[in-house]
Amino acid sequence: MAAAKPLECPFCNFTNHDCYALQYHVETSHPEEDGPSPFAVTEDARREDSEDDDEEEGAKDNSPNYIECQCGEFCLLAEFENHLEMHYAEGTNFDETKPTSADLAVPGTTLHYGRATSPAMQSPPPSPLMDAVPASSKSVVITSKSRNQTRVRSGKSQNIVQDFIDVLRHPSTPPPRKVSKGKTTKVPQRLGRAELGPHAHEERMPDWLRKQLDHGARVTTTNYIGRDGRLLQVQNIANECRDIIPVLAQLCDQDPTLSRVYLCHPAVTHVAKMHREGGFCGYRNIQMLVSYIRDAHSEGYRHFTGKLPSVIRLQDMIENAWDMGFNTIGRIETGGIRGTRKYIGTPEAQALLQSLDIGCRAEAFNDGADTPVQHRLLQAVEQYFLDGNPSMNGKVCQTSLPPMYFQHPGHSLTIVGLEVRKNGSRVLLVFDPMFKTSDGIRRLLGLRFRTSAPDKLLKAYRRGEEMLRKYSTFEVLKLTARVPDIR
Repeated sequence: MAAAKPLECPFCNFTNHDCYALQYHVETSHPEEDGPSPFAVTEDARREDSEDDDEEEGAKDNSPNYIECQCGEFCLLAEFENHLEMHYAEGTNFDETKPTSADLAVPGTTLHYGRATSPAMQSPPPSPLMDAVPASSKSVVITSKSRNQTRVRSGKSQNIVQDFIDVLRHPSTPPPRKVSKGKTTKVPQRLGRAELGPHAHEERMPDWLRKQLDHGARVTTTNYIGRDGRLLQVQNIANECRDIIPVLAQLCDQDPTLSRVYLCHPAVTHVAKMHREGGFCGYRNIQMLVSYIRDAHSEGYRHFTGKLPSVIRLQDMIENAWDMGFNTIGRIETGGIRGTRKYIGTPEAQALLQSLDIGCRAEAFNDGADTPVQHRLLQAVEQYFLDGNPSMNGKVCQTSLPPMYFQHPGHSLTIVGLEVRKNGSRVLLVFDPMFKTSDGIRRLLGLRFRTSAPDKLLKAYRRGEEMLRKYSTFEVLKLTARVPDIR
């Protein structure tokens, strides 16, 4: 089948297969004399958008729908309480860890894409003596503090969280948003802060931030002696953590409230934001998908060797995908993303993957049906895992399925599993790029362990109906290729 002939600009040599891209080019590069292009964002348009959205003239970066947390991140007002609770969860640790015999040995090191890595990359490397302990003897018993102590501590934390929310919410509760006065047109329009975040009209991010994102998180290298006597090197990237899914599997197995748990392929790295980087969650979730593609040798893995592509590199790849004609409406709606802090979403992730010939499929869930939208989302996720023919031996079903890109208004995450509780309710298991891996999880990487309080360590990864019902729309992006079943 012959490729479609590209559309040509009547005024210059520009060509493109996408009619919207051609229209955007004509309107912005060859505007009519009687006025500016409707695609061009002028200062008046920005001021008008600010007044319509916020009723505060000149409010450019601080939309009243967003609150800036002490961590330096902006989040939606509806998300703020959950955001603070997750900060508490990411700091979860257990001081009373009682290893048995020589139980802290770390599993053997394997080679990934040309460099030595370990299932416990984020933990200090084992000593030569510990390295000699057979893997079969590894296990850790974790106990929590007394119930009274736990209740006092968690009660205090909840009060602090609620007080902080009340202080921020009541004095700064935003006025009701006005109905947009924009005219209905047949062409896509520039999106505003509601979709692109508090920096929706930014032309260029600060230089210090660009350098930080381009350079990436701090990398440390540690040497240690392997079982065969060779000197091995382990690289630790500050905002990345591997091998969390085997830990989640053990925690879920030890939770008495669960009847069934489904998990994706374990080759998924949790990638968290760096300090004060802003709302780059969409890029971080793309990096998590890439980590699966790279380490599981899934379709397209040859595009990703070595370190994960940086946020700046991903921006270039998305812009290149638009140049190739994939989801070019995104360029019109965002006005371009290169070098900015504008939020991206499912269309941009899909465009990037499709431009690399990596199969993927997007699905949207909207309110309005008889069944609540969050129930339909959870049903679809459960069916996704059931269609993967999971092994039904035991409560935890480990599959070889890819993780899923998951979008709701204002934020995106990576779905790595699903819990089915004994009462019939379902809970998503996610990697949230907004929060780092807790020390409590890091110290369990590569180990077998027992704990009396699995729910405390699982809290940061759970998103249940209570959280999901805050939103009326969701999107998921699934990779269509998968690696052979895990046995």
